[in-house]
Amino acid sequence: MTLSAFVISFAALLFSFPAVAADKPRREDVAAVEACLTLVKENVKKAGLTKDERPGTVGRLAAAADGARLDPASCVGVLAVACTRKEGTSDGAQSACSQREAAVWDERLNAAYRVALERMEKEGADNLRKTERAWIAYRDARCVQAWATYHGSMAGPIQAWCEMEQTARQALWMESWNE
Repeated sequence: MTLSAFVISFAALLFSFPAVAADKPRREDVAAVEACLTLVKENVKKAGLTKDERPGTVGRLAAAADGARLDPASCVGVLAVACTRKEGTSDGAQSACSQREAAVWDERLNAAYRVALERMEKEGADNLRKTERAWIAYRDARCVQAWATYHGSMAGPIQAWCEMEQTARQALWMESWNE
């Protein structure tokens, strides 16, 4: 086996496994995501819970843009994008930045999951466990699609972003069960 064939085989093996978020996210990373979510909560308090619905395509898109400041999902990527701007756009930097943010959302998801399980009756808790297992399988299959499709160096950053984004959205969903 040539060295280049070995490197390609090794890269394929690495990309076939889902990225693992760091055990404990950095304090400043947690603070960056928390600052965004706090701003959303403040915006919601100021605006109330009403959404501005406008007719037509242009009206609907304008309402959605205005509503982004009230949507916690708008915070997905807040750390990864800022990190990439600072660290650069190499494949490794993009992957590392997404993985840093994924660690924050993973910690939030795990904390919200534990609280939700404690609050739910047996039937709800059993279904939540089933739902979470199914979601993990879905996330992993969805995010490995980048490697399955592209087989190149950009697959890493795409997969890392996907894992971060899916984990963030699941964390927000899980946190909603605890409100």
